[in-house]
Amino acid sequence: MKVKARLWDSLDNNKAQCHVCANECIILPGKVGICRTRKNFDGEIFTLIYGSHISTGSLDPIEKKPLYNFWPGATAYSIASIGCSFKCQNCQNWSISQASPTDNGKNGFYDLEGYQGREMSLVEMTPDQLVKKVVKSGAKTLAYTYNEPLIWHEWILDTAKLLKEKNIKIVLVTNGYSTPEASKELIDVGIDAANIDIKAMSDDFYKKICGVKSVKPVLDTAKYFKNNGMHVEITNLIIPDLNDSKEDILKLCKWIVDNLGKDTPMHFSAYHPDFKAPSKKRTPYETLDLAYKIAKDVGLYFPYVGNINHEQGSNTYCPNCGYLLFERRGYSFKKIDVTNEKKCPKCAYELNHDIIGEINKNPSHKFSFS
Repeated sequence: MKVKARLWDSLDNNKAQCHVCANECIILPGKVGICRTRKNFDGEIFTLIYGSHISTGSLDPIEKKPLYNFWPGATAYSIASIGCSFKCQNCQNWSISQASPTDNGKNGFYDLEGYQGREMSLVEMTPDQLVKKVVKSGAKTLAYTYNEPLIWHEWILDTAKLLKEKNIKIVLVTNGYSTPEASKELIDVGIDAANIDIKAMSDDFYKKICGVKSVKPVLDTAKYFKNNGMHVEITNLIIPDLNDSKEDILKLCKWIVDNLGKDTPMHFSAYHPDFKAPSKKRTPYETLDLAYKIAKDVGLYFPYVGNINHEQGSNTYCPNCGYLLFERRGYSFKKIDVTNEKKCPKCAYELNHDIIGEINKNPSHKFSFS
């Protein structure tokens, strides 16, 4: 639905500048920003997707986000809208990220070649209605996910306040392309965790593949979130011939060690061709195995590998002695061996600062519902 936006400035000639994401679009009257969800009406910016959802929600394992070190085994009530601050050629959720809302936010439509005229119906909810659904579901966490949540800023702030009152943990799955102003508001409202997608360490990659100027705002967001008490995990989708060199992976891992800390979980994810497919190749096992070993070599405690079978890459090991603490198959646990005091049973290493929240040793997930 259409609601007056936050974080914008009035400019001459009824133009306005948005400060919700790092694109900081200057929007002309009657036009929208890069995300296509924020529009200038007579010199004022409105969000068109406040309370507009692609569905009533779904129940996912939190490991699907992926978050492996935050409330392991928890169920995440997952919600999404449409639009994105990026235009990634490899987007694997392009059917929602590249859709545009109507002015009233009740429907989505496409301007993509070959999809013109295609529409989707969106579900409208109030913050109170969402919170009631989450509480009824029994989920302990709420994840803003699938499309880019940072462009849903007003909705996140309003719903997060109510979710915190019900002791629901709040998660962002995001490209991290925020501004300092928007990031501060997210910290202030109490977002608990974020998985941030660092797509590469070069501005050239972000310009060519994502359609934005620089990786710097993403790195700044990751540091700001981590330094202000948010649990942060990083994902890197490894795309053949674009960001898969040993140098690319080493640079990313060293940056994480130096700026976020060795205890920051790092998820390497396998790519498959989709949308405009900037690479026609799938990520080979050997590249992901190399990434895992590089991460270990530079001192990261918790490297993971996703979207492909990797014997070690789904598991969590004790940072002190290497003991297998969590053994996973897909999003399910095959083994959990942590003491009730959340210590390693072999060396008594204290895990409270590495594994955040309660461990659900008997998770049971329903993957979707209406």
